[in-house]
Amino acid sequence: MPLSFHFGFLPNKPASEVAELAALAEMLGFEGIWIADSQSLFRDAWVSLSACALRTERILLATGVTNPVTRHPAVVAGAIASLDELSGGRAILGIGVGESAVRTLGLPRATLARLSAYTSVVRGLLAGETVEFEGSELRMAWPVRPVPIYFASSGERSLELAGRLADGVVFQRGSSPAFVRLALEAIARGEEQAGRPRGSVVRICRLACAVDEDGAAAREEIRGYVSVAAGASRSLPDDVLGPELCEDLRRMREAYDVHRHGGGGSPQAALVTDRIVDAFAAAGTPGEVAARIGELAALQVDGFSLTTTATEPERMLETLAARVLPEVRT
Repeated sequence: MPLSFHFGFLPNKPASEVAELAALAEMLGFEGIWIADSQSLFRDAWVSLSACALRTERILLATGVTNPVTRHPAVVAGAIASLDELSGGRAILGIGVGESAVRTLGLPRATLARLSAYTSVVRGLLAGETVEFEGSELRMAWPVRPVPIYFASSGERSLELAGRLADGVVFQRGSSPAFVRLALEAIARGEEQAGRPRGSVVRICRLACAVDEDGAAAREEIRGYVSVAAGASRSLPDDVLGPELCEDLRRMREAYDVHRHGGGGSPQAALVTDRIVDAFAAAGTPGEVAARIGELAALQVDGFSLTTTATEPERMLETLAARVLPEVRT
């Protein structure tokens, strides 16, 4: 299977502008676009994805990602089925336990048990079945069809669950080959536990990414999103991270302001050291970014979701398409 490249985006622009980005990504040869679902921080993911569906013809459209806490399963089933219908079968339901969408409301994240049960309910609804959820019988009264369900995972147990249950997994473990290798091993364990052949689950590596001829400028620009990506470090053993990186991450977490999640001017972004950037992002010149993605591609991932908060995402897409992707696809 050839590598696929997706573009991850925090919808901090009007839906019409997000749709223009999707159209550009499609024209440049990207296979998918992932839109974050965080109601308090960004424009609505479902509205943005619907706008993208109307401006594109080929590119896959994914929630990047929604969660079981703020969205009832029947609401999500109806929304993703509607997006799939509108886009001609191009929808992916990306779902995780919840991050900024949940934390900004002061709510706890979903447990993995809840994520598992929730996935079964949504899958059943999209199969046209009558299912039970919290004491109620749920069904869809209009024609629906199954949609691929991808888990957003970073911890060992979440990655194993994805291997057991999901159609795909978009995993954020950073850009260190050692970190990514551990993630792939956990997914494979889940597949084995469920009696699924290795490689049953589509493996998409989500990377904080910035590229510019001025490598230092690219690294500076991505620090806001790297603070998000580095959240995956909580699931990595200290001996894998090393003492200096552990200390950098501790200081960053202590300053974290969830209401400025992903923001370049946030307190946490100011504490993202070069060590954190190196461990959790693919950022720098086109050659540097291509080299890092190539290292990870060699580990046998199926694709990448390159996520950014760049002030000029159009220019980054164009640079990736012209200077990075051709080097890695060959």
